[in-house]
Amino acid sequence: MTSIHKPIVFLSLLFVLLTNGRQAKSEVFSFFHENVLGTSMELHVQAPSAEIAWRTEEVALKEIDRLSEVFSHYSKSSEFAKLLDLEEGASIQVSSELAQLLHRCDSWRDLSLGAFNPGVELLSRHWRNAAGNNAAPSPEVLSGIVDRVNQRHWKVQQDSNTVMRFTSVPLSLNAIAKGTILDSVVHVVTTRFPELEGVSLNIGGDIRISGDCKQRVSIPNPNCDALESKPLQTVTLIGGAIATSGVSERSLTIDGRGYSHIIDPKTGRTCNHVASASVIASDAETADVLATICSVLPVSASIGLIESIPGAKCLLVDCNGALIASSLWPTEGFQEPGKTDQKAEEVASEFNIAFEINKASEGGRYRRPYVAVWIEDKDGFPVKTLSLFLMTDNPGPRWHRDLRRWYASDQMRLVVDQKKLIGTVSKPTRNPGSYKIAWDGTDDNGKLLPDGKYTFYVEAAREHGTYQLMKSSFSLGTRDFELKLDGNIEIKSASMAFKKSK
Repeated sequence: MTSIHKPIVFLSLLFVLLTNGRQAKSEVFSFFHENVLGTSMELHVQAPSAEIAWRTEEVALKEIDRLSEVFSHYSKSSEFAKLLDLEEGASIQVSSELAQLLHRCDSWRDLSLGAFNPGVELLSRHWRNAAGNNAAPSPEVLSGIVDRVNQRHWKVQQDSNTVMRFTSVPLSLNAIAKGTILDSVVHVVTTRFPELEGVSLNIGGDIRISGDCKQRVSIPNPNCDALESKPLQTVTLIGGAIATSGVSERSLTIDGRGYSHIIDPKTGRTCNHVASASVIASDAETADVLATICSVLPVSASIGLIESIPGAKCLLVDCNGALIASSLWPTEGFQEPGKTDQKAEEVASEFNIAFEINKASEGGRYRRPYVAVWIEDKDGFPVKTLSLFLMTDNPGPRWHRDLRRWYASDQMRLVVDQKKLIGTVSKPTRNPGSYKIAWDGTDDNGKLLPDGKYTFYVEAAREHGTYQLMKSSFSLGTRDFELKLDGNIEIKSASMAFKKSK
């Protein structure tokens, strides 16, 4: 089972109004926040005015905060935390929302034959401690923990919303609650603001879409999931939800060997047989929990379960890179099973770029600053923009000018090739503030850069806040190299590593 900090595997989101021949009168407004439920959040709304869009964002954030105080086991004041503090045999009255979710957890546990189990938190803690001590747990130790994990941990009296605690085992709702929150937020904002024509909410790679809109979602190779990597497939969603679970982001290393952070509650062992599991469903809660279950069950059992649930469909990538899809999975851009793009993996491994946005000094969530990452040649000419994070709410493009050097360079580049780079905005989702970029060494026109001297830039600007510019020169040639840039108030760190292909 995975935790709420899931590997983030959705890139290149495109939020578009389905006009059906009508002239669209509203606009798309986008809002970006870090450290929301321990990850990144993107909210896109199709609204008739900036005022409605800003009010939608406010209501969405309040609903997220409210439900965090219901389902979180991190917050000591949450309803769920108070349940966990009960002695064995004690009872507590909870909200209908928590009671109903616990009841659905029981149903998912039974339906998945134990692959979903909130008690797996005890195993997760044990494996994290094992990684810290660099010693894998023994089968005997795991066996004893599994016996505790697979007990019934609560009993829900739905007529009174009363829950009795049966065990003292640590529990977590992370593998289902994020989807529950997504569904509730979208329901609340669309009810509160019926004039919204479309809503797309992305928290940590789980996406819920509502209204008269469609969205293209790219699913990258779990072995090469940095920004700009070639995806395995790009699907178009009209309503509903998509979620992905996998091993690419949060693996554990013990004695030089990698272990998945996803654990089978029935055996106590880490799950390495499925590298990535993407699930499309009518609601985010179902997609969220099924993505976890499909990472734990054998592939054939996962396909069988998905086929039994109306509207559900999945794409699995096994440990050998083979792609296995359920019968209803969309076929657009679908590669043949087992034929992942090895060439793309090799090219993307040449340049590995990373940067981390600093957390807010006061803690909690924070708005993402505008960030541009790009390469200039020896003459100061911009040859490649690697990533661009911009707010696209009103007043829109005028804020692009806060990225002073990138904006000036973009104007220079436009003189030459007349391509509007601002239209190609990266919208990644990672653990809060941390981003990876893959670069194949080509320029903005897809041509391989010649050997020579270049400069790597990272620029950050916060609306009504600070401006920061980081840069480092490098020589592109036959030698491998690694650059590390000193951090600042907006960007904690940035780096570029180059490895010549053999």
